[in-house]
Amino acid sequence: MVMDSPSTPDAQPGPEDYPGERRTRLSGAWTALVVGIVALVLILVFILQNLQSVELSFLVFHGHLPLAVALLFAVILGAIIVLAFGVARITQLRMVARYARRQNTKVGPPTD
Repeated sequence: MVMDSPSTPDAQPGPEDYPGERRTRLSGAWTALVVGIVALVLILVFILQNLQSVELSFLVFHGHLPLAVALLFAVILGAIIVLAFGVARITQLRMVARYARRQNTKVGPPTD
């Protein structure tokens, strides 16, 4: 999602725009907050409906947890793994971009 800044020519309000109608960072944050609250309510309902206890074993750990809590832990662990791969990929792309910028500055600007 790309948001235009007011300094760009494309961001000038047109005749069909009304004051406050354009998308802003604050409106995006408000939307994210509402979506987050709805997600938390759905997770809470899921946990409250799945309170039966299950036995878990992981490496040397053994114990009993409510089913929903065990699934929530699994989802969080999966999200952490995906986040770690994403951070590694972003770091890799930044290093490639930094290397390319250094190579371009050593060569100099192209002459036309």
